[in-house]
Amino acid sequence: MEKFADVLDHAQAHTERETELRIAAIQRYSRVGHGRALCIDCGDQIPLNRRKHVPNAKRCAACQAAEESKRAPIPRRA
Repeated sequence: MEKFADVLDHAQAHTERETELRIAAIQRYSRVGHGRALCIDCGDQIPLNRRKHVPNAKRCAACQAAEESKRAPIPRRA
């Protein structure tokens, strides 16, 4: 039977490794630049200002608004 301290050590090592992987991913991402350059829907350039403020943006503002309107909740009747 594994001792409690061993379990905690294993959990801490796992957490530290996960943290290292996340930091490495953020560093890789930041070297690439400010997110995706082209919209996945229309193929137009995503403005740099949008990419700076929303680095994970996959769509230009117009396509994102259209996508969100598709997912808008259906209003309930009173």
